[in-house]
Amino acid sequence: MNVSTTIPTTVQIRREHLIGLIVAAAALAATITWLLVAVAFDSGATRTQQDVSRPSAVTPAATQSTGYPSDYRGMP
Repeated sequence: MNVSTTIPTTVQIRREHLIGLIVAAAALAATITWLLVAVAFDSGATRTQQDVSRPSAVTPAATQSTGYPSDYRGMP
């Protein structure tokens, strides 16, 4: 068995390349996050719009809450 006892050399990268890699990684992460959020919330928004446009949809204004006074705003 042959084992090397030397310490590996440090990888050197120019500052411009490092900044470019960081910006590219941040842009990729932002794009993936935006796509995931767009897909997650787009399907729900489309479905909700269709439900609200129906005349038989129940809206919060059509229902009356008897648990709180009409001027209750949720704060003391």
